[in-house]
Parts: sequence; structure tokens; C-alpha cells
Amino acid sequence: MKFIKMMLSTIGAVTLLAATVFMIKYGSKLSEFDAGALDAYAAMAQKVLQTGDPAKGMILKKKMIIPEGMSKQEAIDNAIEVMDEVASEHGLAVVDHKVMPRKNGVYTQIRSYCSPTIADHFLNYSREYIGLMPCRIGIIEEPNGDIYLYTMNLDMMIHGGTKLSPKLLSLAKEVERAMYGMLEAGAKGEEE
Repeated sequence: MKFIKMMLSTIGAVTLLAATVFMIKYGSKLSEFDAGALDAYAAMAQKVLQTGDPAKGMILKKKMIIPEGMSKQEAIDNAIEVMDEVASEHGLAVVDHKVMPRKNGVYTQIRSYCSPTIADHFLNYSREYIGLMPCRIGIIEEPNGDIYLYTMNLDMMIHGGTKLSPKLLSLAKEVERAMYGMLEAGAKGEEE
């Protein structure tokens, strides 16, 4: 029993020491971060810890509904049409699309959307945002025949660092509404 108490005390002391060192080293910088930063990092870390897959911590997916009497290709074509309409409503344009040939014959398409105006604002803020552009939605048929839509979770872009200016935050939220709206509407096959 003494050994367990000693181990728990040691773990507690090491944890407290690590937290103190962390706060001394990074505390002032963290105070500049967006209020949602810790939640965004925690949610991503939780997904990665659960799955062991870092991509699952950064991506959202939604199963596509294939209505009765509609072929998969008709449902995909309909989803694309609906997504493009939602994108247009939010000022995003289709800038690229590729149907990817896969050896196993499973359907995969990548559609890219962007607003040059919004992109310009973010590139003036940080050139590294180019790595997040354009926004993409992937359409992938699973081996069992189900079709899913995938897009990046934008929480890190919006909340992962120092607070964005009100203008950048507004633009980022507009992109978020567009991409998540496209994901939802495309999966349902209809605008909300």
C-alpha cells in the first residue's frame, strides 16, 4: 500500500512539475490564442488517440443517402449539383475536380472549391494557409458500396492559433458554413 501511495504521489508531483514548466514556458503565448484553441486541439487529439490515425482527427465525413430507385452514379451526380449550388451561395467556385482511377474499381472523386477574395485575405495574413487551399470534398465509395463525403475539419484553421481579426474570423466562418453545408446537403442530396 505504501508503494502505491508513493507511486501516486510521484506521478502527481511529476504532473504538477510538467504543468508548471509548460505554463512558465508557454503561458503568456497561450493567452493570445483563440478561446476555442484548447478545445480544438483536445478534440483532434482524442480522435487520434481513439483511432491511431491522424487523418481521422482532421477530417469530417458524412454517409451519402442513395434514394430508392436512384443509381449510385445518379446520386453522386445529384450530390455534386447540390454541393456546387451551396458553394455558389457562399461565394465559392469549383476550381478543380478529378475522378481518381483506383485499381480496385472503387469510385473516388475530389472536388476543390475556393474564393479568390477570401484566399487573398488569408494569404496576406499567413502564406502558409496555401497548404489548406483550396477546400476539398472527397466522394469515396467504400468496399461495401456505401458512399461517403469527406472534408477537412476547419476548427484548427479557425481556432488553432492566435485570435483571428474580426474580418478574417468572419471570412473563415463563411468558408466553414459553406463546406459543412455542402457536406450535409450533398449527403442528403438536397439543400437545407
